[in-house]
Amino acid sequence: MKMIFPFLVPSMAVLLLSFFLPGFSAHPETERLIQDICHRVDNFQFCNATMKANLPADIGDLAKLSISVALDYATNTKGYAEELRRHATDKALKFYLTICSNAYGVVKDSFTAGEKQFGKADFAGAEESEKKAVQPIKDCDFIFTRPPQRSNPLQERNEQMREIIQTAITALQSFLP
Repeated sequence: MKMIFPFLVPSMAVLLLSFFLPGFSAHPETERLIQDICHRVDNFQFCNATMKANLPADIGDLAKLSISVALDYATNTKGYAEELRRHATDKALKFYLTICSNAYGVVKDSFTAGEKQFGKADFAGAEESEKKAVQPIKDCDFIFTRPPQRSNPLQERNEQMREIIQTAITALQSFLP
């Protein structure tokens, strides 16, 4: 369980910054971009806190940041799922966590491809790659509803990953016609 701490530190930093620096804001144009993107996702506060904690300079930096956050979060969650699997004694839970670990591997691959495409200004290709990250997270949630049902230890992380994916796709769509 020692893997939990590395995940809490970045999340707590984002939340603490957003609560203790409420008067702090980005350049007006950057602020407008953040507001525009975050109003188009399901969890405005999570998106807004994540973006403001890193204060990107423009929409390009914002899109790069969202890809970076998605890659980091997927990497960390994949590691966490693998750690949980190694310590699990229940066969069904081990199997479910293997599926989730593989799902986060697909998310990582999707955002790695999206990052490369973004770097080549292939924004439509990057969007397509990032959209491939949505279904694996749904699969990770779904497997825990199948018999034999088990409590999903990744439920909160999956919800946050969905928010991160949605934010990344929304930021990227700013480059599309």
